[in-house]
Amino acid sequence: MTSTEDPGPEAAPGSQPPGSGPLVSRVVRLADGIDPLDLAGEDGFVWCSPGGALVGTGLAARIPVGTGPGRIERAAETVAALLDAAEVDDPGGTGLGPAAVGALPFHPATPGQLVVPSLLVRTDPTGRAWAILTGPGPFDPPPAADLLAQLRSGAAGDRTWPRAHRLDTPGMPDGSGLAVWRAAVVAALEAIGTGRLDKVVLAREAAVEAERPFPRAELLRRLRRRPGGATFLYASGGFVGASPELLVRREGRLATSRPMAGTVPRGDSAAAEADGLARLTGSPKEAVEHRLVVDAVADGLAKVAVRVQVGRPEVVRLATVAHLATEITAELTGPLPTALELAGLLHPTPAVGGSPRDAALAAIAALEPFDRGCYAGPVGWVDRAGDGEWALALRCATLDGRRAHLLAGAGIVPGSDPDTEWAETEHKLRAMLEVLLSP
Repeated sequence: MTSTEDPGPEAAPGSQPPGSGPLVSRVVRLADGIDPLDLAGEDGFVWCSPGGALVGTGLAARIPVGTGPGRIERAAETVAALLDAAEVDDPGGTGLGPAAVGALPFHPATPGQLVVPSLLVRTDPTGRAWAILTGPGPFDPPPAADLLAQLRSGAAGDRTWPRAHRLDTPGMPDGSGLAVWRAAVVAALEAIGTGRLDKVVLAREAAVEAERPFPRAELLRRLRRRPGGATFLYASGGFVGASPELLVRREGRLATSRPMAGTVPRGDSAAAEADGLARLTGSPKEAVEHRLVVDAVADGLAKVAVRVQVGRPEVVRLATVAHLATEITAELTGPLPTALELAGLLHPTPAVGGSPRDAALAAIAALEPFDRGCYAGPVGWVDRAGDGEWALALRCATLDGRRAHLLAGAGIVPGSDPDTEWAETEHKLRAMLEVLLSP
């Protein structure tokens, strides 16, 4: 999997890649009560969170994200300069404007990109909605009703769900996936035993094949309806998911992160669930794994903040698993880093990579027989003010024709058991498998 954000069809006059001068944006008020998923078609960008929603299509600008250390921070500088130079016509004084959106690859050796949509619909928690049209030069925006009609037309399509079946461990002979996994976990534990690693997160693959391509918009609706669903619903081209984990949010001078680490399956009965939660909150192994992540995030934010506050661990119950989560807030100091800069500062956290960071990345590259693509990378958006939200791209699938490709990982620390960690990944995979395989 790689970052393959498809900007979709042109949705505003003059949309084109950057290079022909500053961007020009116009903010248009839309009717209240719009359901963002009614505007989400089979391409472009979708983001839904408690703070609001964004649906973007078309291409006003494309920002390459290179490789190597600091790749996201360098891209953040380019994004900030591009958006800051934009001329924004905002008759209502909303403070809105163009935004850069997308999903970025997990590994720094994999290049990616972000896009500025030519048509971006934003809604707030109260149901108010705006369209931000962006292009390389002045233009007259179409009426709001025409904009909505255009988006709804692009979102209309067959919502019939295809029949599908699971494919275990793509590219490997049947039954070999568990053996490969066990060997990788043993190798990781040996590295931990020598002191080269404190923790490494290893992932494994699964796939689903259908009789015809999965309808992306309907998959988003299914994910939203799922009981015990996650906080952040997203789609970037064919990369779709619902993540529970906030990498970072920036609102003015306030940055918030909510790292998660430590996992148990949801029980099949009240007694089984109570037993699992007792293990989650009372296990020294889970506590150590969680603390590694919290300390890394707090230390990262401390580099750009005057004060960092770390909350108490809480249990978060999702559809198939429960996690430990801790909210961390930081009062940022000037010059204020943008939300995208903060994402680059924190990624990859030990929740999805390991510790120490460079050693964990090297172990992942050596032990995983595939490229993670955007799995466990940052997904989200940053606007002209530097505010934005970035989640970790978990509980996701990459749609490719009739196939959906899935990944799930588990943190390997002292005391990890290969078969127990395999079972943990299976419970995480179920969050998407049950949606894809349901009639």
